[in-house]
Amino acid sequence: MIAEGKSSLIMLGLLVVLTFVYHTGQAIYVLLHVDPSPTFEFLHLVALSCGVVWWLRAEAKSSGVKALYCEGLLVTAGWLIIIPYHLLKTRGVKGLVPLFALIGSLIASQVVAAVVYAIFFAQY
Repeated sequence: MIAEGKSSLIMLGLLVVLTFVYHTGQAIYVLLHVDPSPTFEFLHLVALSCGVVWWLRAEAKSSGVKALYCEGLLVTAGWLIIIPYHLLKTRGVKGLVPLFALIGSLIASQVVAAVVYAIFFAQY
């Protein structure tokens, strides 16, 4: 069995990878002036929702916070407030490091998309 703290890191890593891949693809679609595939958008929406809920569950197990009744509804409706609040209450200021990792992944994906576009598609 995976240690509780380690499962939280694994889920965070998967969220970072998901964020990076989606936003890189999205930026390339925008740079090529092509609408993204509906399947691409749907898979991102479902994977992000499930990933955040699984990550919050792993975080709750490692921090001893009482489980919520419906994590999916709460994450979907109030993720912008709930996730930073949860991380601050359970981990203090160190809890914001995962959010900075996700934001860093978003920024890195935009840079990678711009480089890929400049290398492969700028000649055409």
